[in-house]
Amino acid sequence: MKMNIKLVLPALLALPMAAALDVQASQVFGEVWRDTIVAASDQARIVYYRPASNEDTKPAHIYVDGEFQTALLPNGFSDFCVTPGQHSLGSYVGDAPHYSGKELQPWRDTLKAGVTYYVRANLDASGRPLVIKPEIALAEMVGLKKQKHVLSRASAVVVCHGSSQQTYENYSFSSDLLFRFKGYGINDIQEEGRKALVDFAQMIRARNMLQKNIIVTGYTDPLGDEQSNQLLGQRRADTVKQMLVNNGVSINKVMSRSMGESQVNKQCYGGRTEKIQCFSSERRVVISIED
Repeated sequence: MKMNIKLVLPALLALPMAAALDVQASQVFGEVWRDTIVAASDQARIVYYRPASNEDTKPAHIYVDGEFQTALLPNGFSDFCVTPGQHSLGSYVGDAPHYSGKELQPWRDTLKAGVTYYVRANLDASGRPLVIKPEIALAEMVGLKKQKHVLSRASAVVVCHGSSQQTYENYSFSSDLLFRFKGYGINDIQEEGRKALVDFAQMIRARNMLQKNIIVTGYTDPLGDEQSNQLLGQRRADTVKQMLVNNGVSINKVMSRSMGESQVNKQCYGGRTEKIQCFSSERRVVISIED
């Protein structure tokens, strides 16, 4: 998305930041993300999402063709469709009360019919839409919830009428349960973790799920450097994959990958010991099974 075209449109109102943060969770968020729709042949589908992070927590105001779509909070997503063709998208953090982002729409491109675009909300000042590969976006969106506390004012947005597609059931395992601290190999799996994976493989067989596709994703805490954490997440995912294969799951049905520290949801403080304990929920392996 490269063309520098500036749109100047009337001011639009959104829920103020303070009010948005005070709304009860049940009013802010709806259902948990499940990728159940294939874009219709006469529509382009856009999924704007915002994983939790240690960065700015103020709402990210999303604009479509210079008009307000939603005020996206951490852990939220907005799923909508437009008519195929030229459109501008933008994401501006803390844009209230002047909503100047709607006038800054340099990022414009042709959105194709029948395609779903996964766009991560940009948290810098550029507004640039970050189009993410589907396999990465789907892993990043596990557990996100639909944003519903504000109404779209974007006239280009239309109701999606695509067909249903395959979805995944997600099962999360604590890395602290599965592995010794800093461990990642077969020999590092603790007795309790080994039993959990054996029981899980038995469940797959009992439910006649051996022919279903499985994705194993490793997540780490942010302690240490990013490259090492990416590798650690991959090694743990590879080991869990091998455990499933060793217990009767076809190697051709299992894919392993790592998200490293990219999806950390917490801010933790104190000494290293306190941080290790605080970040325990971030260290996990998620097994996703085709519904």
